[in-house]
Amino acid sequence: MYYFGIDPDVKESGFAIWDNKTKEIDYGKLPFWDLIKKIDYYVRNYEVIFIIEAGWLNKKSNYHSRPYQSKLIGERIAKNVGSNHQVGKLLVEYCEKYKLNYELKIPKTKKYTSYYLENLTGIKVKNQDIIDAIMLVWGI
Repeated sequence: MYYFGIDPDVKESGFAIWDNKTKEIDYGKLPFWDLIKKIDYYVRNYEVIFIIEAGWLNKKSNYHSRPYQSKLIGERIAKNVGSNHQVGKLLVEYCEKYKLNYELKIPKTKKYTSYYLENLTGIKVKNQDIIDAIMLVWGI
């Protein structure tokens, strides 16, 4: 059984694929259509459960405002967050259309750090989308 974690992003989504038999993990970032190709490959060849980070299910999904931050910056961040949520919703729609097994996970309000990930898994990664994707599937 493979667990395929996805942290949706409008540019490149973080992904992690955990093989619970061998305890091996593959991870990286891919643009949307390359991610769909990877999903298709795994669906055709393996038994897979997809775990999609679903930030749109948070009551408050924009935790990025800071004191003294300009309105323009806040609006840009909100737009990017909304775009990322749409990518996640498209992935859910894809899973439903093709009857793929999937789960939605509401992200933690506190981000995992690369330091935490390395101490837990031994994996050295700096990219937050990849860290989040790994944490969706690690140790299942």
